[in-house]
Amino acid sequence: MRSYIYFILVFFIASSSIAVEYRGVGSSTYKDSFTSKNKINGYIAETKSKACMNAFKKYVQSMEESKRLIFTSIEKQIYANLSNYMTCNTVVDENVDKKKKTITVVMKANIDTTRLDIEITKNSKIYQTKSSDKSNVVAIFFTRTVASQTEKDARVYKREDVTKGIDIKEQETSSGISSTTTETNATETGGSVTKQAAKMSYKVDGNDTEKIGAGMLEIFTKKRFEPIDPSFVVDDYDGKLAIIREQLENGEAIPTSVRNSMMKTFKQNEISYAIFGYFDVGVPQVDQASGNQAVVVSLNSADVWVLGGKFPKRVGTISGVQMKGMGNDQIIAKNNAINLASKTTAEKLVSLINSQGRN
Repeated sequence: MRSYIYFILVFFIASSSIAVEYRGVGSSTYKDSFTSKNKINGYIAETKSKACMNAFKKYVQSMEESKRLIFTSIEKQIYANLSNYMTCNTVVDENVDKKKKTITVVMKANIDTTRLDIEITKNSKIYQTKSSDKSNVVAIFFTRTVASQTEKDARVYKREDVTKGIDIKEQETSSGISSTTTETNATETGGSVTKQAAKMSYKVDGNDTEKIGAGMLEIFTKKRFEPIDPSFVVDDYDGKLAIIREQLENGEAIPTSVRNSMMKTFKQNEISYAIFGYFDVGVPQVDQASGNQAVVVSLNSADVWVLGGKFPKRVGTISGVQMKGMGNDQIIAKNNAINLASKTTAEKLVSLINSQGRN
């Protein structure tokens, strides 16, 4: 039976490629005794190209091992069309030492990791394997970040305690001074206190969600899964995503009705397993030991459902995956945490599915 994996990379912000920034250094020497301005400019241009290449190679060295192995098999193709995968126009530093006849340039490169990942995935073993040999899974994941937190003040319930006071009024008459007294009531407050939980609101971040998907996709691909665009399968796909987004941003879980509707469609298309889950991205903090920025990404929950029977059956739930990423700035720290959390979760999901057997 022909089987597929539908891997859903869910995001709600307009799609755009993910770019990472690397800085590269290039240096050159020249031997001309007398150099014109045009020649110097030519040497500078060559040195800039070296710096940009250095930046790209730094990114390649940062790749996970399995991805780098695939990249090596297509690197000639990539390097021949490097401008399709990298923008490198910003000079960070430039130094021309005419006495030593040396030129040093530092360039900032923005590397289109999404486009590179597409090329790498297209050349992975998953695309060379027969469909009948691949597992059949749809994985739907989201990420959300705390947008605001409102603390509730302690609430004081008032009571009245009656205390009797005396109000004396005096009036002068022909026979002397007469007086009358009246009782007055005074009130004081006090009583029980109720502390309410803080109210949280969240933001479903499309960029973070896409990065979670990319990290999980890497693991699923290594385990012989085939990703397919879910919008071809689910009716009113965008509408269902909007409902889920609203619920998650209000601090709720993925709506059962939407989840069941999707699973019904997956079952009709002979999908064997469905996975639904979401991650919480923490607020950046400073790591006390290193002084670097630190971000924690936690898997709230991931439910695995088998769809092969008469009715869907939950075969397991994964939670408790919590990864801390660190870096020189908040973005790098968050990306590192997302990468760790997504890959660790994917490994656990694959193990859970494999423990159930394959359809």
